[in-house]
Amino acid sequence: MAQPITLTYLTVDVFTSTRYLGNPLAVVLVPASLRPRLTQDTKQLIAREFNFSETVFLHTLDDEARNGLSTTSREIDIFTIEEELPFAGHPTVGTAYLVLNHLGWKHVDTLVTKAGPIAIRPILKGSAKVKATIPHAVHVHEQTLGGWLNGMEGGETREMIEAALSDDPEIREAELTGPVVSIVRGMTFLLAKLPSLEHLAKVSTAKRLHFNKMGGLLDKGEWEGGFVSRYYYVPTKKEEEEEESAGRKEFKFRTRMVELGFEDPATGSAACALASYLTVSGKEMGGARFEVTQGVEMGRQSEIEVETTAVEGENGEVKVKDLYLGGTAVVVTKGSIYV
Repeated sequence: MAQPITLTYLTVDVFTSTRYLGNPLAVVLVPASLRPRLTQDTKQLIAREFNFSETVFLHTLDDEARNGLSTTSREIDIFTIEEELPFAGHPTVGTAYLVLNHLGWKHVDTLVTKAGPIAIRPILKGSAKVKATIPHAVHVHEQTLGGWLNGMEGGETREMIEAALSDDPEIREAELTGPVVSIVRGMTFLLAKLPSLEHLAKVSTAKRLHFNKMGGLLDKGEWEGGFVSRYYYVPTKKEEEEEESAGRKEFKFRTRMVELGFEDPATGSAACALASYLTVSGKEMGGARFEVTQGVEMGRQSEIEVETTAVEGENGEVKVKDLYLGGTAVVVTKGSIYV
C-alpha cells in the first residue's frame, strides 16, 4: 500500500491587496517526484475539498533552492469544483503573484497552461502588481441564446432553459441577445450588457443555465463544448467620457459572473473575453485598456486590468493581437494537504 503524501498549499485573494476581498484561490505545490502520484481524479477531489471557484496545481522542481534557476517556466493545472480548465484568469494572476513575489522566483517568466504558455512579469519594477500575456483564440459564435431558442421546439429542455433566465425583462433581453464569445477553445461567455447598476444588482445567483444541454448554441467543430457562463456588465464611464491614452481608448465596467450555482468574485478570463469582443466589434485599432470591477454585490470587490492591441485581418476585420491581464494578490493562509 502506497504511503500517503503531504503537499504544501497556499491560499491567496486575487485582484486585491486586501485580505478577504478579491477572489480566493488555492495553489497546491507539486514537486516533480510526486507528480506521478497525483492523478486527475485526485486533483479533482482536492479542488472540491477547497471548494473555491478554482484551484491551481503548481508543478515545481524537487529542489527549487538548488536547481530553480535551471528553467524559467513552471507548469500549472487549473481545476474548478467540476472540471479542469485550459485557462482561467484569476488563477493565472494569483499564481504569477505567488511565484514572482511571495516565493521570490524572479527568474520564472512563463506559466505553462493547457491553453499554452503565458508570459508573466511585474507591471512595474518593484510593484506587487503582475501582468500576464494571455493566450487567446477570440471567436464570436453565430448564435445568440435567443436565436437558438427560436429555432427550438417546445419541451422539457426549453422549459428548463427559460426558467433559468432572469425574471427582469431587461436582464432577460440582455441574456437572449448578448453575443456568445470564446476567449480560447473551451472557455466561452455569454456577454450580457445591462442598462444600469440597479439591474446588475438584480441578477439572481439562484438560476443556473445548463449550457451543456444546449447543443447547437456554440459553433460546430473545435468550438463546441467546454466551460460556458453568463457574464453581466455595465459601463461605468459614458462613451463621450472615454479617455484616450497613447492612442488607445480606456473603458471602465462593473461586472458579475453568476453560474455553476454560485457567484464568482473575479473572472479574469471573462474580462478578457469582454475586452477582446469590444476591441474587435468597436474596431479599436489603437488597442484599448479596460478597468473592470467585480464582486461588489457579494462583498468581495476585485479590481481587474485588461489591455489589448489589435491588427487588421485579411478581410479588413479587426483581430486581437496581444492580450494582457493584470492585477495583484495577497497571501491569506499556508498549510499542508494529505493525499
